[in-house]
Amino acid sequence: MPNYTENTVSTIRKNILLVLLPYLLDSTSLNSKLRSFKAFPYGLLSLATYLKRQIGNSLNIEILDCNFNDGRDIISVIKGKLTEFKPDVVGLSMMFDNSYGYLKDISITIKKYNKDTIVVLGGAAATASYASIMAEQENIDGICFSEGEIPFLRMLNSKNMLDFVDKDVSWITRSSLREGRVPKKTLVENLDDVIAVDYGFIDTSSYAMGEAFSPFAGQMASRKQFFLLTSRGCPFKCTFCMRSADDDKDMRYASVKEIINHLRFLVSEYNMNVLTIYDDQILLDKERAKHLFRELAQFNFRIECPNGLSVAFMDDELIKLMRDAGMDTVFLAIESGSPYVLNELIHKPLKLKMVKPVVKTLRKHNFWIHGFFVSGMPGERDEHRDETVEFIKEVGLDWSGFSLATPSRGSELFKICIENGYIRRDMGVAELDVNKYIINTPEYTPEYVAKKTYTMNLDVNFVNNYRMKHGEYRIAADAFMDVIKRYPNHAFAYYYLSKSLYALNKDREAQLAMENFYEIKRKDDMWKEYVKYFNIS
Repeated sequence: MPNYTENTVSTIRKNILLVLLPYLLDSTSLNSKLRSFKAFPYGLLSLATYLKRQIGNSLNIEILDCNFNDGRDIISVIKGKLTEFKPDVVGLSMMFDNSYGYLKDISITIKKYNKDTIVVLGGAAATASYASIMAEQENIDGICFSEGEIPFLRMLNSKNMLDFVDKDVSWITRSSLREGRVPKKTLVENLDDVIAVDYGFIDTSSYAMGEAFSPFAGQMASRKQFFLLTSRGCPFKCTFCMRSADDDKDMRYASVKEIINHLRFLVSEYNMNVLTIYDDQILLDKERAKHLFRELAQFNFRIECPNGLSVAFMDDELIKLMRDAGMDTVFLAIESGSPYVLNELIHKPLKLKMVKPVVKTLRKHNFWIHGFFVSGMPGERDEHRDETVEFIKEVGLDWSGFSLATPSRGSELFKICIENGYIRRDMGVAELDVNKYIINTPEYTPEYVAKKTYTMNLDVNFVNNYRMKHGEYRIAADAFMDVIKRYPNHAFAYYYLSKSLYALNKDREAQLAMENFYEIKRKDDMWKEYVKYFNIS
């Protein structure tokens, strides 16, 4: 592990408070892209673990997750922690734009408590909007650009932390912006240094982790679920990705040996039995992926990769290794069934002809097959969206998740939308709602695209559900019940659950589901419209 402590100038104990800003939304929103459950603050855990191991006992670190407030308002929670802990440095984490509305009041509260407390900000959303944030937030002393482990460590080890932040290449300040300095990333090159996250910084029992959508999920009597990030980076430049304007396409990996050692500890310490791997490109190094899944088989985990996998790297051997390791559901990052949209609008190097053979192999190994698709890219027309629907039916996916294109700051899509007037040029940080489609092109209104996309969802997942068509009613019913658990007022889920249960000779349960369908339809004009559109009797 590299040592950045040699220039430490003081052994005075520092109190470091790492704060995760609120991000939770209503879990019943049909369009929510954000987590509706309390997920481990993995980024802050990684940062805290790295700092503690590098600096040791001269550092006292606590993590405050503002998504836990015990019914109190957020400012009361912050004030209580400031009084109790007396931090020298507060690091605020902003992963999503919807957290921005809390930033001003929280930073003011910290500075009112002690004007000498250093307040810094990090996280993906902060990196993407650093100039606007520094202009608007006078109580933020600096913003960390990209990864935070090494920049934060160097700040803590400096003679004067504020002076260091003002001069370091990976920190953004008002001074650096005035001088026109372009921030640069300082990355952890060896991910073995950060793979063994210390969960002792939080109360793991307070977190209600959620498995990704699948009829095979939620079947363990006692679920002990943990996250893992075994690699960082992505070599691709999908237009909608907030990293698409980043020229750094290098990949970094943790060694399989260190991953397995960490998992053994989690099993021993926490009885872990569900592993969620959040890598963007877990399969890119195919031989490493095969090695990893061979080793994972020893644990008898249920494994999921909800960020999506590329069909380009899947072969029969890898798919079997994934299944043997404990993966029963696969999420395929396909994005579109239209070659034009993939190549010209998204810039994703995927050949659609590769998908069907991979789906066939996944089917052979008894996977639930879920495809990811993006709708509403500028330049996409209805014929392209119809092409996607036909592609899904033709290749035989079990389920398809549709996301409406979001022009996230930092993405090529954001630049395209600004340059062409598809979104407002003066849109503030907090105004970009990832759960609302806002791209307004001359061809289509946002409302039209959102409705068209939801119709696609109902078509392939309910009206023409793959498992229903192939007589696999038990699995179909479990999928519809998972939908209802997440969205209790989903009329189509109740209707097709009823159809599945009737086919399983569960007449009483089927009747109750149908009664729920009629009751929801009676109260909601939206569902009446979709029932009429699909001619459901």
